[in-house]
Amino acid sequence: MRRKHLDVSVSHDEFEDLNNALEDHRDGFKQMAEEAANGFGLEPEYWEGRAAEVEGLRETIHEHSTDEPEQGESSTKEADTGPEVDSARDRDSESDSRQ
Repeated sequence: MRRKHLDVSVSHDEFEDLNNALEDHRDGFKQMAEEAANGFGLEPEYWEGRAAEVEGLRETIHEHSTDEPEQGESSTKEADTGPEVDSARDRDSESDSRQ
């Protein structure tokens, strides 16, 4: 399957909106799985799989998100992400240079 690379900068509120939308979408699939268990629509396993995919996407977004420095902060100051966390942009630059 072809993959898409997203490199977006969103506000905290927009990030929470995205997270909430994904949670709602996941929960909708869970509801469809419950209805399917009662004999409606596709098999429950299909909907459970779709819910798991959306949850995986939500987790990926959280894993690859970093805080940007506030406007006016020194550009040499690191974002408060901890030393073990690289930004998705840094990892993508490394993988692009290997191709």
